[in-house]
Order: sequence, then structure tokens, then C-alpha cells
Amino acid sequence: MIFKILKRNIVSVLIIFSLLLQVFVIFKYSSISFSSSADGRNHHNGQHPKVVTMGNDWEVTQMDQVAGLHPESILKSRKEFFGYSKVSLPDANLPPLCRQPPNIQECEGKHHYTPVVTPSPVLDPEKMNYTLLPSSPLRAVYGYRPDPNDDEEPLVSILTAFYNIGPIIHETAKCVLSQSLQRFQWIIINDGSPNKTLVHESLDRYREMAQNDSRILVVDLVQNAGLPGARNEGLRFAKGKYVLSLDPDDMIESTYLEKAVWFLETNPQYTLMNAWSVGFGHKEYMWTKGFQHGDINLKENYITVATVMKTKVLKEIGGFDSNLRTGMEDWDLWMRMANNGHWGKTMEEFHFWYRVSPPGKWASIYNETKFNEFHSNQKKKYATAFSQGVPKLKVEPQDKMESVVDVIPFRNKLTKCRRRILLIIPYMEVGGADQFNYNMAQGLALDGWEVSIAANKEAANKWLPEFTRVTPDIFIMPRFIRTTDQTRFLTYLIKSRDFDVVFLSNSEGAYHYLSYLRANAPGPAYVDYTHSETPKWKNGGYARYSAGSEPMLDRSIYASENLRQSCISIGHNHNKTATVLIGIDSEKYIPHPENKAAVRKEFGFPDDVLLIVYVSRLEHEKQPEVFAEVLRRLDAEGHDFRAISIGGGQLFDQLNDTLHQNNLQDKVRLLGTITNNRVSYYVSGSDLFFLPSKIEGISLAIYEAMSQGVMAVSAKVGGQAELVTPDVGYLVKPGTPTEVDEYTAILTELADNREKVLEMGRLSRAKILNGFSVHDTILKLEKEFCYASIASRFTTPLYNNTLISRLANEVSVLGYEYEREIEAGLPVWNELQATIKRCTPPPPPKMESVKRISPYPDHTPDDVLFGMQLTKLRPVYDIFEEKKVDRKLKIVLKDFQEQHVRRNPRFADDKFNHNDFLHPLNHEVDNWDDDIPYPFTQQEYLVYLDNVFIGSGESGTIFDYERVFTLRNRNNQIFTLPSEEYKSCEIHSYKSVIHLLQRYFSFGNFIFDQLPKLHLAWDELNENNYTRVMVPNTPFARATMEQLLRLPSEKIIYYNPGEGWNPCKIYFVEQLLLPTPIPPGHPPKEMIQGLRNIIYRVNDIPQDRVDPDRKFLLYCSRINSANNQRRVENEYDVLDTIKNTLPDYEILFWDGQETLNQTMAHWASISSVIVGMTGSNLAPILAARPNTKVIEFMHENPWLSYWAASESLGLEHWMLPVKGFTHESPTVTIQLDDLSKLLKKSIAEN
Repeated sequence: MIFKILKRNIVSVLIIFSLLLQVFVIFKYSSISFSSSADGRNHHNGQHPKVVTMGNDWEVTQMDQVAGLHPESILKSRKEFFGYSKVSLPDANLPPLCRQPPNIQECEGKHHYTPVVTPSPVLDPEKMNYTLLPSSPLRAVYGYRPDPNDDEEPLVSILTAFYNIGPIIHETAKCVLSQSLQRFQWIIINDGSPNKTLVHESLDRYREMAQNDSRILVVDLVQNAGLPGARNEGLRFAKGKYVLSLDPDDMIESTYLEKAVWFLETNPQYTLMNAWSVGFGHKEYMWTKGFQHGDINLKENYITVATVMKTKVLKEIGGFDSNLRTGMEDWDLWMRMANNGHWGKTMEEFHFWYRVSPPGKWASIYNETKFNEFHSNQKKKYATAFSQGVPKLKVEPQDKMESVVDVIPFRNKLTKCRRRILLIIPYMEVGGADQFNYNMAQGLALDGWEVSIAANKEAANKWLPEFTRVTPDIFIMPRFIRTTDQTRFLTYLIKSRDFDVVFLSNSEGAYHYLSYLRANAPGPAYVDYTHSETPKWKNGGYARYSAGSEPMLDRSIYASENLRQSCISIGHNHNKTATVLIGIDSEKYIPHPENKAAVRKEFGFPDDVLLIVYVSRLEHEKQPEVFAEVLRRLDAEGHDFRAISIGGGQLFDQLNDTLHQNNLQDKVRLLGTITNNRVSYYVSGSDLFFLPSKIEGISLAIYEAMSQGVMAVSAKVGGQAELVTPDVGYLVKPGTPTEVDEYTAILTELADNREKVLEMGRLSRAKILNGFSVHDTILKLEKEFCYASIASRFTTPLYNNTLISRLANEVSVLGYEYEREIEAGLPVWNELQATIKRCTPPPPPKMESVKRISPYPDHTPDDVLFGMQLTKLRPVYDIFEEKKVDRKLKIVLKDFQEQHVRRNPRFADDKFNHNDFLHPLNHEVDNWDDDIPYPFTQQEYLVYLDNVFIGSGESGTIFDYERVFTLRNRNNQIFTLPSEEYKSCEIHSYKSVIHLLQRYFSFGNFIFDQLPKLHLAWDELNENNYTRVMVPNTPFARATMEQLLRLPSEKIIYYNPGEGWNPCKIYFVEQLLLPTPIPPGHPPKEMIQGLRNIIYRVNDIPQDRVDPDRKFLLYCSRINSANNQRRVENEYDVLDTIKNTLPDYEILFWDGQETLNQTMAHWASISSVIVGMTGSNLAPILAARPNTKVIEFMHENPWLSYWAASESLGLEHWMLPVKGFTHESPTVTIQLDDLSKLLKKSIAEN
């Protein structure tokens, strides 16, 4: 399949190349002439294209030749270039970017603003600052004002019902007037406010504005109509195609309307669009629910009021219900929309700010009786919606070779007073290119530019809160438009903002769009910036794209001279290239000597040891395997060091495994992906920055390290030698047989000479201050933008014509198809890589046996504990690996858990697609078919540990005098690390203890992830009077151990889990019996069936059913479950359906209490059918006999722990899909017809 995909992609590339070749031939040999226009721009409206004034008509070949000259040569050359006889142009005729900036304050007038960079991230879910409202003066600003010559009708009518709200409406007004979509109509409805003074203070300024701004309208109602009635009155005056209700104390982000309208215009099947919201005021929260929750919205309103709607539809269904004056009028509207076949989509961005009022303002919402009455009435009022559910809409997926639509759905011309730039990037994630993009955006903004950003790839965009500090004009296109609409949206954006520069940075899609934009969005200079060359990715990666796109670019800028020369060597015109080093914010990244001691203290590292830091996305290009191997050799040669690795990526687990195999886990800490501030903290606290990359331009991370006074050891690739010179660092050529040897020799020398490292760090800081700052970079970029705008005068007419526009459209189609095929082939490629990894045999173990000297009996446990350094104990991750170190370690082997086949959950509908409902990669299953192997083959064991301590924590911490047993299952750590606080705890001693604890202490985790381990040690527990078993100190554990397993209380130690335990206890055990850890959610077959046999034995349950003629069905309710989620709302109807469908069955009813006792075990053993909602209420299946039928009511995207347990127990598992509900839903409604059908198929007909 992979070869087919590659073949298709190659064909696409060849087609694109052939089209570009056609374009080149047309340019090279055509004798078509272009006539002149006064403004130098093509306003293509079906007429003959026009181009810049040249003094006389020019042929294409002439303009192509001139555009290929160096801009300085163009300025000094022939007079006919610009129609002047002087050698150099008068300033008035230079492109705007080559002149002095205009008088911004005079142009903006009362709208003038000073650029601001918000002091902290904006709308950051991980660390939300609720004071950064859209109206805050600390928020970044963009000059959104309508073009005075644009008399277009409004697109969106904003309805604001006003009633005694006060001057707080001015905050709402600020966000309305600063919308990026300036084609709005703001209708303020004064709903008969009795406080006239307040009305004057709040609304007079908008009455005055309305005299000069036709977009603003204030409507005064004589009598109070209530909130929904006032909105309806405003709706009568609405001119916009769309309408938005915005209360006078709420706010919206600047780009909300523009994105919502674009979505609705390009997805006509939808009627409504809203976005994630932020609650502030009386209560603070971030709300991510909405239309995507489907039918749940009929039970609980997840949809916020600030929803953009089609005005025509709203009027057709009668507007808001004016009778609902005390609340829930918006929920009623959503139900009515659904009842009439309309629904919407929630954009996955925070755009709506909802001011939360104290309880009591809305009577219907906070009065339970009224709420229930309202909901009961809604069921009758909107019977269609409640019987059929809300409309199930979706954004249409991209078709093969899907056509690209050129039509721009609407205009939105903005006034322009400042220089403007559009950055087209793939996403906003952690990385060097992204940091450069941010630094450039911030530098240009502070220098008076207005910056817009368009991201074209699906991604988490973790750095969006950072970029929003600089500009509000950010568009992550996949969040509100389809992929094939991106080219016309960018065309729209360029025409709307009138950009001076369109800047491409590491965006593959942008190169695919380039010919389209040149043909359809003329005017700005088109510039790209290339950070590095990647020879093994698309024959050079972005460097190859840059060189291949040279005819369509006005300027290509490179991060290093080395990279620039490389692109010239493969055909890029040297006259159109420049080198601008990345630069660093030397005022932000400064040395912090105090961090060196702080970081060492945090990790328990020695004060005087060399500390190495490695910062990178863990991918093949960054060679984490070289990093690990160099450190292994350093350690093997006896050199002391410590290291920190920062960054996530596809090779994170591999690096982690390698470090453990080489016993480096104590010396190297893997921190994964962390915030920028924390990265800076750890780098400044280190001595040496090590980055053995295979490919780089010039690493931005090295800039940052050197700026903080940390020397660098890195690869001699790209332009790194232009920054890391021999006086400040070391470079090694990658890919040679001696690469690792050279790195090892360098670090060996430096590990023994830390003073030299620190001195080179000081020299590194001095080098950064001498020409490598962000300020220097911005000045150089602005000069290159001027040069690009000169070339643009000649390249614009080359592409701005009908012929090229048609060709460019087809190139875009092929580009989109290429990207679609890549996305389709990626899962196959990843699976291939995963298969290769699984089939690769592990390297031979390198651990050596050591002699352990016990402190006992010379010292007491108290003495030993007090004298230990608990944070420096050696972690043990694998018992069998530890056996190679500790030859005396006693391990008794038990069963071997084979990879048995598990059966697919069964459904009543044979055509039901498991993969649609159960989701790939759920519960270690990548494809739901009828052959699902148990994913954890393992040797089960019972290990005997002498003289160990057990401390409190999430799982119980097991350690002795020199090691801590963390153990791992895959990448899950089973047990936690010890704390220094243990030394102050009281020690309780026991002779022999069986330890069942693992992480997580819910009822279900205890029953299926902890208790089955007792099977491995049951004989030892019963044979020795002094042996005890340790379990969590919870009511369900007490009931299970004493009532179900019939153990006397003196045989049990009840352990208090979690932080802040009371009393503070440490257990010292002379011999600890530690069974094999259970993979969470996957109880092994041998263990759990062995536990069932124990339950039968101690409760005198016969192996065969006593009365096979009587039929029992156990119904497991959640009515008394400790968790209030997923309770069956129509439970009485469910029970009636079971009785009617299975009249021969006697129904046993369990209320779901977290108590397993002798009675429950007996009930489960005699029942041939067990039915219930998913959750801990299904725990009785533990005592069910083989082949018992289990019918589980299952919500969407479920956890499948009970199916996995059912399969290990040999039960027959059926599922009843319950769509429209989630794991967190408070109640669940079961479709009775579906239940009846399932009962008949699974039981009645068998």
C-alpha cells in the first residue's frame, strides 16, 4: 500500500513540475505585452489584466529579466524601468517599504495606538489569566477599521439588549468596534430601562456615534419586553445575513465574527456557529462544550448564547420565545432549531467571554422545580427533536482531486495606516522555527508593523497563547474552513488587509499555494525564509521548495550563508537571495548564575559536577541516540557528569529505554515538553549545551543557550560555524565514522575542566551581544522587504493574468491532493515503523552483578531509614533485570500469560462498524475485528524482597537501603518514589507481607488491577499465620477482603494512600511478597480466573449451577453508586423491557454499592445474564461463571476495562451502544427498542 501511495505522490509531483515548466515556457517565449495601470495592481474582474506603469509596454521576457536582477541593480539601471532619467529613483517613486514610514498618528487620528506585547500568554488553558479580557489595555491591538470607500451592506447584525446595565457596556463596545470583520451592524435595544441617568451615561456616546456611523443603531423600547423580546425587536432592524446575540456585559475576541462567517459561507449545511468560551466574574472557567455534544443538548444546554446564526432561518422559526423572560430562551432556541432541521458547529478556539452573574439572577436556571417543568414542556413542544435527536451534520471530507473554488464569498476591505505583513506558517508549536516566527512577529509589531498569522496544518498549536501576546489577527485555518478553501481565504485576507509582505516560513502548503496567490492576490512582496536543509526529506526539504519556487518569490532569505550558497548551487538566482541570521532576544535570554545551584538542588545533583543540557524535539534529525551513546561512554570511562533532556517527540520512549539499559537513569533526567520559561530556567542552570543534530540551519536553541552564557557543543552543519566559532564552542561533522568518538573526546576534556566550560560560556554571551540580537535581525529583514517590494513591481504582472490564474488553480488542486495522499499514507507508514520496532530483538543486557552489603542486623530499621538519602536510591524498573545485578534475589515463577485471543464485543446489529464506535487505539486495540490479541505477554512471578520499607504515596513506595522498586509495565510506572519526609514517620514492623497495591484506588481498579494478584500468593497467605496482605484503607477494600474473601481482619493491613497521609506511617517488612504488576485495565487471564476459583472455594459456591432449570438475570444498577455519573434515567422502563422480553428469567437487582460480598458472589454465580451500564457497578462479573452473557450499556468513546475483564474471565460480552452520551454524562437514556432487539438476539433466540 505504501508503494501505491508513493507512486501516486510521485505522479502528483511530476504533474506539478510539468505545469510549472509550461508556465516557464510561456514566460520565456511569449511575446504578449502588458498595458499599464496607475496603481501597479491588477484588479482582475474579468477584464484584461493591467500592470505597473513602465513608461511603455513591456514584454514578459523583459520583466522576467529585470525581476531577476539584484534590487540595487534595478535602482541604478536603465531609466525606462521607472520612467525617470536619473540614476537613482526619487524617494516618492520608491516602493512604500523603501521610504520613510508614513505618519501613523496622523493617519489613525483618534484611533492611534501604541503597540503592546501582552505580558503573559493569552487564553492559555494550562495557565489562564482571566484579567486579560478582550477590552484589557494589555492586549495586543490591530487597526481594524472599515475602508471609508467601502459601502457594502453589513454581513452580521449584533443584537445587544440593554437594561440598566451601566457603563460596563463600554467594554462590550470596545470588542464590537474592534472586530476584524468590520461589516457589522450593531443594534443596541434599550429595553425600557427606567434609570434614565444610567441610560444617558451608557448609551449617549453610541447615539452620537450613530450619526456618523451607519453601522450603529440604538432602538428605544417604550415598555420592557424582557431579554428575548428585546432581541426580537432588534431582529426587526437586522440587515445582516447573519445575526449574533451579544449581551451588554459580555465580550468576543476580535476575529470571532470573521471566522464564523467564513465557516457558514463555505459550509452551507450548517445554520449556526459558535466557539469555546471563557467564564469570568462571579465564577471563572473555560468551557469547551457545544454543538459537538449532539443530543446531550436536549438534556442540558452546552451551547453558549453568542452563536452566529443565519438571520433568515432565525426569522423563519419565530426568533426567541419572548415568554421566557426569566432565562433559558437560548436553550429553547437551540431546541427549536434542531426541531426544524438546523444545527451548528463549535469552533475549537476561545472567542466568547461570558460574565457570570451571582446565583439568583435567572430564576428558571437555578430553580430545580421550574427547570423540570420547563424541560418537560420542551419534550412536548419539540417532539421531533426529542424523538429523532438533533441533526447529525458534518464537515465534508476532502474528495480526491477536489476542485478549488475561486469565488470569495464576501469583501472586508480595511483601512490601512501601518505596514502590514502576513506570516504563513504550518502551526505554532515548540521549536526553533516557531521561536523565530514569534521573535520576528514581536519585533515587527514593536517597530510599528501590523502582523497577521495564518497557520495551515492541523496541530495542537500549544504556542497560540504566546503568539496572541503579539497580535490578535491569527487564523488557524483548519479550525474554521476546509482544506481546499485555504487558498481563497488567504486571497481574501490579503485583499482585506492590503499586506505589504507575504512571508512564508517552513510551510509546505504555502509553497503549494504560492502560484495561486501570485495570480489572485497581487500587490504584496512574496518572501520566504528557510531555516535549514533536510537532504533526506524531499531532496532538501524547505530549501528545495525555496529554490524550486524562485520565479514566484520576490526574495528568499536564509538563516545562514552556508544554506544560501547551498540553494544557489541547486539553481536559485543569487540576486534574489540574502542571509539574515536568526538573532535572539538578548534582553530576555540573560545569564542567571543562581540557577546553576537551584537546578542541581532540584534534581539532587552534586554542586561541582558538569551539567549538560540537550533541548530538542526527539526526532531522527536530532540524533538522540548519539546523545545517549556519548553519555554512556563518558560514564563508562569514569567521568562524572549530569544531564537534562528537554523535549518530547516520537523517539522519547526509545531514548528513555536506552538510558535505562545503560544504567544512566540516575544521571540523566528526561523532562519531556515543558513551557518556554522552564526551558530557559534549566538551560541557564546548566554548563554546556549539547545538540548533536544531523541537520540544522543555525539552531535557535543554541542562540538562546549562548545568550544565557552557556557554551555549545553541536554539529558542523548548515551555518552553525557562523555562530559557534572555536573561541566559544565546538562543532563536529555528523555522519562520519568518528562522530561519536569526537563528541566523546570533547566532553571528556570538558568534564574534567569545568572552569574552561564556564569561561567559554561567558565568551558565548559576549558574541551574541556583538551583532546577533533580534533587533539586528529586524533591521536586516526590513531592508530585505524593501528589496522584495522592488522586485515585486516586475513579478506581479508576470502572474497576474487569466492564463496563469487558471494554471495556478490546477496546481493548487494537485497540491491539495498531494497533501491528502500524504495524510492518508501516514498511518500506514507509522504502523510499518511500529511493526519493525516490535520485531527488532532487544539488545543484550549490559548489567553486571554487584555484591550488596546489608546494614542489618548491625543497625536498626530506624537507624537505616534516618541515614538514607531517599531521593538518590537506585530505581529498579524490571525484576528480571535486577536479578542479573542481585544474584540472591528470590523469584518464584508462576503462570506464563500468553497472548490469548480476545473476542470482539458483540452487537445486535450485524452491520454495526466496531471501529466507528469503539475507536482505534482504545484499550491497546488498533483494529476492532474478531481476532484481538491480549497485548501483554508476561511471565508471572512472586518475588521475595528482604528488609524493605513501604511508604505512603499513590501506590505505596517500596524501597530498601539502596534501591527503590518503581517497576514498569510498558511505559507506565507502577510504584511511586520515596520522600525525604519519610524520615519523620513512625515505623511499624511486620515479619511477612503480601503487597497488592498499584497506582489508582478506585473500586474498579482495586477489583481488576490489584485483587487478582492475590491468586499468586494465596497459598503463602494461608500457610503462614504471620503473613499479612496489604490493601488500600477504603470501605470497598474492607468489604471485599473480610466479606467476600472471608479473611480475618488481623491478616490484613489497611494502607492509607495519597499525599498528606495521617497518621504518618512507614512499614518495615522482613520479607515482602511482591506479585507481578497487572497492566492497568488488562487483568491477565490466569490471575483473574484463579481469583474467581478462590471466591468460589471460600464461599462454598459449587463449580456447576445448582438449579440449571431456573434462569436468573442480574441487573447492575448505578442508583447507589459512589459516582453520580451515567445513571440510567429510564431504568424502570429498562427493567420492564427486560421482563417483557425475557419472561422466563428471574431478575436480581443490585443497586451498585461498591461492596462485593458473599451474597453478590452467589447472585453472580447463579446468573446466566448480567446487564448494566458501564462502570464499577459491573464488578460482580468477577464471580460470573464462564460463558455468562454480559450486556454492557456503553457510551461513546468508552473505557473498555470491563470488556477486557470479561474476556479474561471467559464470558460472552455484548454491548448496547448509547450514542450522544459520554463518560461524564450525569444520566443516560437507553433506547428500549435497541435493548429489546439485543436481548432477543443474545439470549431469547439462543
